[in-house]
Amino acid sequence: MPGSFAITGKGLDGESFFRMNSKNFQFNFASGRKMSITFGMRMAAAFALFAAVLGTAGCIATRMSAGSTRPVDSCMEVYSQASIWQHMMDNICIFPFIAPPEMADASVGLTSAFTAKLVQRRPFPQIRALTYEVKSDSEALWYARNEGFTLLMLPELVYMMDGTGAMPTELVVRIRILDARTGGVLWDVKQEAKSEPGCDIDLTWNTATGEPAQRCSVLGDCLAQKFAEYLALPLEKKN
Repeated sequence: MPGSFAITGKGLDGESFFRMNSKNFQFNFASGRKMSITFGMRMAAAFALFAAVLGTAGCIATRMSAGSTRPVDSCMEVYSQASIWQHMMDNICIFPFIAPPEMADASVGLTSAFTAKLVQRRPFPQIRALTYEVKSDSEALWYARNEGFTLLMLPELVYMMDGTGAMPTELVVRIRILDARTGGVLWDVKQEAKSEPGCDIDLTWNTATGEPAQRCSVLGDCLAQKFAEYLALPLEKKN
């Protein structure tokens, strides 16, 4: 037949594995190329989806580690407590936190946090932080009297463990308020705070790290707020 031809081929077993004329050849070749392109597009889409899933999982882990809403557990032990009503007109100076050498860097932040919270709640009419680093009660009393204060606050950093959020974070402080006129201890309080990291989440393809524990700076703010409330709430409730 004019314009047509037949093509045959033999397989390994001697059987014909294809046969087509010129018209069929054009049609089948085009169909085969279309199927190949479609298959390739589907494979590319599948790989893109797979990569997107892994990328999303990675983003989830990053977002969870970027910040934290983990709770802070805190408690307070009161060893000595005076009546705030008898000292509500006194002025008070706050000395820097006494801390072991390995924790000295935390002293400035803690002193700033406690001073700010006390100034905010104002249990005393005048509150001021002093920069003198004292080593004894008698030295602190001398500075307080020389500066004209009737009360002085001697804070101490007892223990701190800051595991960058991957481990539990702990903070223990002790706060003493002395009467500068007599040298007697009016308030003696020990505070503790702790924060635990969240559990990891298994996403099959990836593991999302749980929320990190709160850092020691957050724990310090929490304890400072609690201490300011402890002193100021009786006065605020009366008003």
